[in-house]
This record gives sequence, structure tokens and C-alpha cells, in this order.
Amino acid sequence: MLTELLKLSLIDTELDKLSLMLTELLKLSLIDTELLKLSLILTELLKLSLILTELLKLSLMLTELLKLSLIDTELLKLSLMLTELLKLSLIDTELLKLSLIDTELLKLSLILTELLKLSLIDTCLLYTFDSATQLSFCYSSTTATT
Repeated sequence: MLTELLKLSLIDTELDKLSLMLTELLKLSLIDTELLKLSLILTELLKLSLILTELLKLSLMLTELLKLSLIDTELLKLSLMLTELLKLSLIDTELLKLSLIDTELLKLSLILTELLKLSLIDTCLLYTFDSATQLSFCYSSTTATT
């Protein structure tokens, strides 16, 4: 019976060792579970990091769009200036047309003046003058106006 007790004691010791091993395995399993939880948290953090990267890319795109919008605004300002310049050019063209008309009017005025001189000479020639002084008066008045 002593042998049986020793055997049982040995078995009990082995069971205790196995129990300790199992306890250690359970501890390791708990550590592994915690590591898995940390790994999941890390995966979520990586997902968030990817989302943040995409947001940064979108922010860069938005910055570029804002730059393009500023350029577009400047182009619109330049277009407005060009429109104003074109309006001024049209006004200038109209002024040049008026100047040409004025020049033509001056030419017509000169022609009219010449016609008036000729008419005056014609008038002087049509009338018979009794004295030479009257004839010289007509002639001197026509030459004074030229």
C-alpha cells in the first residue's frame, strides 16, 4: 500500500506540475488575447492613419483648387480690364470718326469760302460800276478775304 501511496503521490505531483503548466499556459493565453486586442487597436489606428492620409491628399487638392480659383479671379479681373479697354478703344474710334467728319466739314467750309469769294467776284463783275474806285473796292475786298 505504501507503493500505491507513493504512486498516487507521484501522480498527484505530476498533476500539480501539469496544473502549474496549465496555469502558465492560461497566463500566456491571456497575454496572447491582450496582444490580439492590441493588434486590433493597431489595425484600427492604421485604418485611421490611412483615412488621415486621404484627408491630407484632399486638403492638398483643395489648396490647388483654391489657387486655381484665385488665378481664375485674376483672369476675370483682367478680362474686365480688357473689356474696359475695348470700350475705350470704341470711344476712341468714334472720336476719330468725328475728327474725320470735322476735317471734312473744314474742307467744305474752305470750299464754301472759296465759293463765296467767287460769288463776290461774280457779283462785282455783274454790276456795272461808274467809277474805278468802286471796282477797286470790289477787287480789294475779295483779295482781303483770301
